[in-house]
Amino acid sequence: MTRLEEDGQRPKQQQQQQQRMHCWRDILPRMEDIRARATDQFIAAWKDSSAVCANYFTWHETMGYVVVKRDDVNKRVVLSSRVPEILEEMGCVFDPASAGMHPQAYGSDDDDDDEVQPPLSETALNTCWRPAHARFALRCQPPHLHRFAVGQLALELKECFEKRRKMLKSRLRPDEMLLSISQFPLLGSGTYIDGQGPADGPLLHSHLLSDQCLNQVPPFTLEINGICDRRGTVPYTAVAVFRDKKTEWPFVDTDVPPLQTDFDFVVQPEMAADESEETAATRAEAATARKSSTASARSADDHSSNGSADNSQQDETDDGPNSVIARLARSPSETAATKNCLLLDSPLFGIGSGGVLRVALCAADLDEARSLYDQLAPISAILTALTAATPIVRGYLVERDSYWDVQCSVVDDRSAQELGLAPLTTAKGTQFKSRFGSIDTYLGPGPGNNDLAFQPKFNDCKYTYDNSAYWKMKDNGVDHLLSQHVAHLFTRDIHYASERMLKAASGTSSRKGDSSLKKSDGQEHFKRFLGCNRKNVCLYPPNTRAGSGWEVELMSLEVQLTDEENAAFITFAVLLSRVIISYRLNLYLPISLMDQNMARSQKVGAVKNQLFYFRRDVFGGRDGASACSGRILRPGNGSNWRVTPSDASGDDTSTPRRHIGSKYPDTSEYIELTIDEIINGSARFKVTGILNIILTYLSTMRLEYEVEQKLRRQLLLVRKRASGKLCTLATWMRNFVQNHPDYRHDSVVLPSINYDMLRTMNDIEEGRVAAPGLLG
Repeated sequence: MTRLEEDGQRPKQQQQQQQRMHCWRDILPRMEDIRARATDQFIAAWKDSSAVCANYFTWHETMGYVVVKRDDVNKRVVLSSRVPEILEEMGCVFDPASAGMHPQAYGSDDDDDDEVQPPLSETALNTCWRPAHARFALRCQPPHLHRFAVGQLALELKECFEKRRKMLKSRLRPDEMLLSISQFPLLGSGTYIDGQGPADGPLLHSHLLSDQCLNQVPPFTLEINGICDRRGTVPYTAVAVFRDKKTEWPFVDTDVPPLQTDFDFVVQPEMAADESEETAATRAEAATARKSSTASARSADDHSSNGSADNSQQDETDDGPNSVIARLARSPSETAATKNCLLLDSPLFGIGSGGVLRVALCAADLDEARSLYDQLAPISAILTALTAATPIVRGYLVERDSYWDVQCSVVDDRSAQELGLAPLTTAKGTQFKSRFGSIDTYLGPGPGNNDLAFQPKFNDCKYTYDNSAYWKMKDNGVDHLLSQHVAHLFTRDIHYASERMLKAASGTSSRKGDSSLKKSDGQEHFKRFLGCNRKNVCLYPPNTRAGSGWEVELMSLEVQLTDEENAAFITFAVLLSRVIISYRLNLYLPISLMDQNMARSQKVGAVKNQLFYFRRDVFGGRDGASACSGRILRPGNGSNWRVTPSDASGDDTSTPRRHIGSKYPDTSEYIELTIDEIINGSARFKVTGILNIILTYLSTMRLEYEVEQKLRRQLLLVRKRASGKLCTLATWMRNFVQNHPDYRHDSVVLPSINYDMLRTMNDIEEGRVAAPGLLG
């Protein structure tokens, strides 16, 4: 090789060296340096954004798909492992450094506000396709942020999704199908993937999953292994089996070896939450009745690296049982029996193995982002129930309709110390939740904001935070609640890091001209911690490279079967964010009640059968008063809004309701409502209904007739889903299995049943089969 050729190879070798990934064990000695660097990056982003206000509202979505292979002769459907090959054919070469990056923003702040955006159908051609942890799944994001335009939501969003799907389908083989489902029903049962090898391979170490399932490139392999390495054992997850007429009972999972210790498995949080629901509700009621007090940070002298926020506000005479109950209600990894449960033994069951539906909303500034974060968190459980789509796990009907808590549990990487099973020596403190799950604390209004809706008593759960990071942010001017929120992220470890990250953390400057630096927005360390903390609502700092502001991402939705459904729920989420800001809605719930809602939202038939805690008056409290202070007239005060019998099902007096905040039902602060009453309103309980508020908002925008009618038809799907006139995908799948001629009423979903079900679902998506009960 000549000197000229050597000089040409050197930059490429340097770039590969910079992007070389290191596993959790290798970076553990440098973890504190990485945390310090991440803290500095957040402080810099916070300072840079303090005087910046976005000119317009933007948003973007993330959707996921699964590719399956059909065997019509043997009536079997298995997962296809060709996704990496398909992405390569489409010219999508995976860059590990781009993992977690935001899509490129459209235009710049200098652009004319009146500039016409390209149709969404054109942006579909430039969709950013990305691989997932599993070889059979993939993700997609728009090539840039969407500027808010009601006409595009109404007329172009569904068409954009259809073009994306058509483009991807053109790369499939005749025996392959593209499905937007949250989980393949037979994953981990029998033959489930094309080219399946033996289980218990060197990568996953799973008794249920073959290494063929894993997309064997960093950072995916490092994150999967990092979860198990950090925990110290395989994180088993127990999922209760649905008991049918002929189900073997008690049920014993014979596909997984007997557990050796109590620490070997993870239990779903609602198993404990249901047992303590009455006590938790009583505790929340007592906490609400007390005077609010601000949460105080523990002094740095109490612990060198750890702070603890305990806002449970127990009575002075309480000897401690409530704290145990609260911990059981929110700890997915507590010891409990696995009787009558399936066991999952790999993080791949919950991360990157199915379709997703996420909506990121770009706020004007930090104050608006904090408001969206706080107000969307209580509504996330309602959206989880409305989009429930996972009633089958490992080839069995299970006693749940949503996969949220299963996903949170299988990626739980807490050690014995963090679970409270061993004395604290090296851990930051006790972790009361998995790194995936519901939020631990509200952000509240920023300094100088006169919004009085937030009260410290709403943060009534325990959480741990990194004391060094907390005080560093406080010293730089970040307020108490935001500092605690960010410092809580740093109590987790990241599972991998690039060579460039380690050099930057140690203060070693990268070589000038490193091309990887051009792809970075200077927040790589901080965003790695964000990736290790996925909550039902996430807050992202401004992306300087993309030109976006503070972002709030709604994470708890399950992807729907058809583009029509996905477009409807994205439209609902985007419009809800505008209503929250425009009408200053107050949806605050104590976090303990929000956690109860999340547990209820995943139960079988939650839309029809469950009651959810909700704030009775969503307009009051912003000015500190309890009366209505919003901009919408209430019923009976001259408003043209009405609740008809078809809109509300709350006239059934046979269902007892819990009222919290007052001994008088008519003046209680919170009330248990059905999803129909929350979304569509209730005259009986004087609840306006979220969807009615959105429709009122639309009526003030002076939209073109065609646009408004199209939006109303989109939102009609949400209205009917909430009222029970249309079923969830989970209910449709459960009914299909139970009515199939091959079903033996033993909870087992046979391959032939799965074949017919997925073929029918594909036909529904392509419009060849009608599904009036699902789509209307």
